[in-house]
Amino acid sequence: MKWTDGQVNPSGIATELFYIPKSDIKTFPVVAAAPATPEANVLLVGDFELVAGKTWFRLHSTQGKGEVTFESIGEKECKLFMNKGKVLFPDISAAAKSHAKQSANSNLVYIFKLPHQSEKRYVVLGDIDYDTETKPQGASGGEPGSQKGLTIEVEVPCFTPLPNYGGDIVLSDGTLDCTTGVFTPNP
Repeated sequence: MKWTDGQVNPSGIATELFYIPKSDIKTFPVVAAAPATPEANVLLVGDFELVAGKTWFRLHSTQGKGEVTFESIGEKECKLFMNKGKVLFPDISAAAKSHAKQSANSNLVYIFKLPHQSEKRYVVLGDIDYDTETKPQGASGGEPGSQKGLTIEVEVPCFTPLPNYGGDIVLSDGTLDCTTGVFTPNP
């Protein structure tokens, strides 16, 4: 691994992420069986094929309040990674509380965009073999001007730490190409 002195290296997550119930996914992309490069070793190849009529949903996250992380878990010779994410939606409206109620016991798959100047970086929190746990919690804020909203914490075991995704995200109003970052609206 090489580091170029002075290179730009932004932190955090973008303010928009995507989620879908795992039951709405027909086929998951997978890491290549014999990856030839470090990039290929963590890249999900292909697109998420969805059940007919299903699309991904958007979720706003307050800038500076979200992140994704990973850590090694398990016993010797049985290691996996626990991929985690955290977002803050800045309100506890009826829509936010309804999302909390629906997601608390749902198996969801998430795609987070990481900020970067020269490449598009999208990572997946969700796995074909393991369930995702979503932990919503709301707060009104304790004083005028203090943080409030719906905090959503996500965790899922996975063979790959924060797998990259370069396929399409099919939304109700169009398709986002995660390789180019270009959104194409529906006609």
